Amino acid sequence: METWMKELLENIEKNVGKEKISHYQTVILPQILMDFNKQLNNADKDQLISEEYRMEDGSLTIRFSGIKDSKGRCLVKETKVLR
Repeated sequence: METWMKELLENIEKNVGKEKISHYQTVILPQILMDFNKQLNNADKDQLISEEYRMEDGSLTIRFSGIKDSKGRCLVKETKVLR
């Protein structure tokens, strides 16, 4: 597992609790990451992309920033969990 993903899960757990982290890891985050990866794939090379995903219940927002590098690889640069 990527370092950024471990840190993201830890930050989400701090905000939603241990009882809900499994739901985020198996249901919510895969959908968010699929959408963010789509955004990166559609971006021009070396273009920084930032997206925010607000939970329906308003409990938190997850912000992703990433870039498609000059070789066409999609890279997550930063994640942030906002209350």
